[in-house]
Amino acid sequence: MTPIIRGEGLTPSEKRLAQFADRAFLRLWSYPNTFNDRTKTACGGGQEIADLLAVFENHVVLFSDKAISWQEDKPIELAWSRWYRRAIDGAVAQLNGAERWLDLHPDRVFTDKHCTQTLPVPLPAKADRITHLVAVVSGAEEAARRYFPDPRGSLMIIPSLTGAAHVDTGRDGFRPFMIGDVNPDGTFVHVFDPIGLEVVMSELDTVADLTNYLVARAKVLRSGMISFAAGEEHLLAAYMMNGFKDGRPGFVPNKMRKRTRRAQLGIPEGEYEIYVSSQLYAELAALKKTSMLWDEVIELIAEDVLKGTSISILNYEPSIALSEAALRVIAAEPRMNRVSLAHALWGAMERCVGEDMARFVRRTFVTRRFPMQRIGYLFLILPQKRGAGTYEEYRAYRASMLQTYCYSLFREQPKLDTVVGMAFDIYLKDGEIRTRSEDVMAMKKPDWTPMEIETLEANRTLFEMKDPREFEGSAVRHRIRNPFRASLRSP
Repeated sequence: MTPIIRGEGLTPSEKRLAQFADRAFLRLWSYPNTFNDRTKTACGGGQEIADLLAVFENHVVLFSDKAISWQEDKPIELAWSRWYRRAIDGAVAQLNGAERWLDLHPDRVFTDKHCTQTLPVPLPAKADRITHLVAVVSGAEEAARRYFPDPRGSLMIIPSLTGAAHVDTGRDGFRPFMIGDVNPDGTFVHVFDPIGLEVVMSELDTVADLTNYLVARAKVLRSGMISFAAGEEHLLAAYMMNGFKDGRPGFVPNKMRKRTRRAQLGIPEGEYEIYVSSQLYAELAALKKTSMLWDEVIELIAEDVLKGTSISILNYEPSIALSEAALRVIAAEPRMNRVSLAHALWGAMERCVGEDMARFVRRTFVTRRFPMQRIGYLFLILPQKRGAGTYEEYRAYRASMLQTYCYSLFREQPKLDTVVGMAFDIYLKDGEIRTRSEDVMAMKKPDWTPMEIETLEANRTLFEMKDPREFEGSAVRHRIRNPFRASLRSP
């Protein structure tokens, strides 16, 4: 495999954006400073498409980062107008151009300025693609702090503001530092200032949670349901505090949605403070900490893909496409699922080491709503035995065993759509559990020909497997009761 070229961001603000994206999308699916070859010459480079491009399943997120200085010596209305045009209008133009390029030339997106390596993760087809446009703008925070006054300097969200009205100083009710729909005739553009970006990317640090928020945010801000939000942090707090009421994320409690057809909600200052001081926030923070094992496993395996150091298993030559397909399944899990999955995986490792087992197998099922895929996870903890052949032979033996366990799970649970198998060689050092190697495979439901069934039974005998129903199992059904009962508000 060839190592993957990735940018790191060219400016301090771009590097900060890349760090947030690495955490949410993980490095295999996020690429700072992507380019097209429209202007490439023999001695020149390509043209930058976006400051960061993230792609995962059918979601594509394009980021434009604009750090524009505030003109302190100008009247505030003029300074706002100039800053807005350079920062926000500039970002919107770049994002619209990037979206247009992906529509017309999805095969001409490169990860390096010299356009030698195409985007390693395939873009979804245009008909299936869900595109999110995000403008990250900075430079006006200090002026905003003085104007409101607000210790954070957050931009205020006024959804009814559209296009040129943002800088129309002659209109009734004009005020600077207010953002609405900045691209009303095109794809919705999310505008995040530094505070908004940090809060959103820190709270929603999985690709599933972040893209769910972007979809819901665009919908609610164009729906007319919200009259104002005092800042992105307060808007996010409203989303989080009403996100567990009926099992689905949303800014408005389920029982109030009919009422908001006739009235608008206002999200005032203090909403974020209520959220971060709540029991819900404390519970989520504690659970997030326990789930980080899942993120670490994804990064361990993705690191081999990025460096081009993946090895062949089951006679399949390593490839980015093969590895990405399996990693995509486990990376698609939202934070709450990762909590239970990490707990099950860590428990399996502890049992194997603590009881000095030669092999430990645990299966876990993720409860999902129809028509989502039904996925089963199988964890195989198989420490290498000393004197049992070379490590390459051990890896081949472990991969074949893992595949057999996965097929066995399909036979036992015929309603599963996908089985993800994960295998680990673990050991104890200085009281800590460590891994020497990891394998992951994602398998679709087989058709089960007589030959396949016969082969499975032979392999089960070869690996001395017990009945799959005797494996330890658990189901992921982690739910948090939301203590909040939001009330109808008006500006």
